Amino acid sequence: MALRKPIRPWIFLHGMKDFSKIPFEAIIVIHDPRDWALDVQVSVDILRSRNKICREPYKPDSELGNDSENNVELIFCNPDLLWKSDYPNVRFGQGAFKEALQTVLKATTGREYPYVQYGKPYAPSYKFAADVLRARIEEIEGPSHTSMPTIFMVGDNPASDIAGANGASWKSILVHTGVYDPTQGPPAHRPTVEAKDVEAAVHWAFKEVTQHPL
Repeated sequence: MALRKPIRPWIFLHGMKDFSKIPFEAIIVIHDPRDWALDVQVSVDILRSRNKICREPYKPDSELGNDSENNVELIFCNPDLLWKSDYPNVRFGQGAFKEALQTVLKATTGREYPYVQYGKPYAPSYKFAADVLRARIEEIEGPSHTSMPTIFMVGDNPASDIAGANGASWKSILVHTGVYDPTQGPPAHRPTVEAKDVEAAVHWAFKEVTQHPL
């Protein structure tokens, strides 16, 4: 089945730019790659290249990540190793791609590459969410409203959702409809409470705040 042109970006790139002559300042992994072999190869070529140009010869292994003048920044937007879909077993996420890329780099150069990590459970994501909530409260209640209400985090992944919420001092609710399977034992990161699904989590949070059932 042919794809429509608007969702085939390589159509617009083909013949327009010679990427063998364009320096790259950063690699930003926004979503789970589809073709890991190709994406690992291209990423390694860029990260190891001289002058940030993909087809340049590789720099010495000792300079990998240490060349401040020609260091390509590596940024990941989601550390999740696993995620859940309708398939009965968990699927690999962007975190697995990060592990694959770093493993290839270490196997070929003897070292991993320095990177910046965003996403759950890292603090910047939770700080940003809290700032958005605070701005929304001030928009509704006025700038004189300074106190923050209790923040609840509902998630299915103990390693990301629950660990991040606990680190941010939020109340965490672990649901049983995703990555976490209660039959496999207790979660690695303990939530405030567990719930069978999102609906049950909302009911618990509402009662926790109002002292009345929803």
